[in-house]
Amino acid sequence: MRKPVVLVVSLIAAASASGAAVAKDCPATAKGPDAEEIRRLEERGARANVEGWSIEEARAFFAPEWVSVQPNGETSGLDAVLAGFTDGKSVPWAARFELPELDIRVYCDAAVVIGRGQAWAPGAPADAAPAVKFRFLNVWRKERGRWLYAANQFVRY
Repeated sequence: MRKPVVLVVSLIAAASASGAAVAKDCPATAKGPDAEEIRRLEERGARANVEGWSIEEARAFFAPEWVSVQPNGETSGLDAVLAGFTDGKSVPWAARFELPELDIRVYCDAAVVIGRGQAWAPGAPADAAPAVKFRFLNVWRKERGRWLYAANQFVRY
């Protein structure tokens, strides 16, 4: 079993490894080009639930060590995500998927996103309530100038 809490703590600790010196060079921020790139990637991930995407796109999006903590406490990794692809493409599972709230915090080469998501079932009428509503925490890490999705935890409400 993977240790997702350790991953989150390790990523944030690595981003601030040299303490005060890093804080001067790389203050925590919710604005700027890195925060906007994370927003764009979060929105792309949301669209993948409706449009699907290729296995190549998914591999470029996720960090190899990606882990998700499920509402029941179990964890799953990238292998579980990729196992759901058929003929190199994911199968969309939502008619509509929205992210009404995204709080993005960038800490040098790590970022944390706290948000809310909601999804509508395929075939749902336009005025239907979301079939699924959830709050999530996503962790991103920057490697060679590229942001990779490293960890996720969510709970339905």
